[in-house]
Amino acid sequence: MRLLTWGARALGAAAWGAVVRVARRIARRPPRIWHGPQPLHAIRYMVAADRHAGYPSRSVVLTEKQVKTHDLVTRGDFDLVIRSESLPWQDLHWLALIDLLLHADVWVTYFDGLFFNVNEPRKNELAFRLIRAAGIRIVVTAHGSDIIRLDVPHGRYDWIGRMQRDYPTWDFAAQTPVSKTRLDHFCRHADLVLPGDPLMATLVGARNDLLIKPYPIDTEELQPVVSAPSGVVKIIHAPNHRFVKGTDFLIAAVEQVQARGFRCELVLIERVARSEALRRFAEADIIADQFCMGGWAQFALEGMALGKPVLTYLDRDHLENRLFNLPVVNATPENLPEVLAVLIELEELRRRLGTASRAAVERYQSVPALAEVWDRIYRHVWWRKPLDLTGIAHFSPERKPRSLTEDPAEEEFWPVEVGEWMGRIRGVVGRVR
Repeated sequence: MRLLTWGARALGAAAWGAVVRVARRIARRPPRIWHGPQPLHAIRYMVAADRHAGYPSRSVVLTEKQVKTHDLVTRGDFDLVIRSESLPWQDLHWLALIDLLLHADVWVTYFDGLFFNVNEPRKNELAFRLIRAAGIRIVVTAHGSDIIRLDVPHGRYDWIGRMQRDYPTWDFAAQTPVSKTRLDHFCRHADLVLPGDPLMATLVGARNDLLIKPYPIDTEELQPVVSAPSGVVKIIHAPNHRFVKGTDFLIAAVEQVQARGFRCELVLIERVARSEALRRFAEADIIADQFCMGGWAQFALEGMALGKPVLTYLDRDHLENRLFNLPVVNATPENLPEVLAVLIELEELRRRLGTASRAAVERYQSVPALAEVWDRIYRHVWWRKPLDLTGIAHFSPERKPRSLTEDPAEEEFWPVEVGEWMGRIRGVVGRVR
């Protein structure tokens, strides 16, 4: 009886929502964007980009608690948090689905955005058919753990194996068919699949409609901060997953350069609210992101927006694709001591990298920059216009592929001009080697 009641409410919402969608389409109104139902911290910025582009946008999540240990997101990051102590968990999913059917024209979600348990394929299939029959378009992207799989290449440093070590009670072998089921549902029903980057594209497998990192960063909220000189260079690292982030490599590298006489300290930021983490990031001289996965993500963007030099291991796919070319320093487990030593020694290089980082994020990954991208995407999926991405900043022809060298003693390794400092750089690298 409970299932019939919820099903009837969903059908009613679909019918009324379809009438509204037809009326809005006839009136040539912009599509209403609906983000959810999983509470990812990037959603807040994505909604801001939608609104900047002139689209009504709404974020609806089941709960504001993305992780149990600290506030990575808060209730204020979303327009509607459905969670209620008086309702069982399965009812929250029905409420989210009904809200989507009533208020959405385009649903933007992640692969873990199914409205029903993954072991209920019939319910999920009916939900997708109802959503499509009601006239809603679907755009899906990945954040990583939503589609983790063991049956794909693990990269140069076995990042999936290292992530399994971060979560020893999470059975990745059992997760693999779950991820494949999610992928099957969305890749069959979505209008557009945006894996995010080459790492996620490997996990997604079958579909890759547009390979960009579609999440923006709010450069108005995050302003550059100049660290007060102290004589000791502060390296900030936020290891929410220590093994997959390569925290062990970073600790070893810091110890190595300290033993060579380079003055620095490593500060690990763990299990704190995001607002507090951002405050501490602003105190950094160097932001150390990750050294195993092969690409930059939200933490790196936040560091760059704050005007800091950011260290991240970039795999070949990231280096060769100009759309991923931001002035991130390509730090691998092998070259990390040398890179750190150079940046510790050359304050002016740190400043140049920080300035270039801020400028690049503003131009290519800010809310206004990604608003241009999402505007073209929404025009494509809603009005069926060709996906023309020319003439917008993110796809500027000024962006070029990066050099593949991993040797910081070579000038082309650095993402900014360093010609006047190459003698000093090679001297520092020699001291570490």
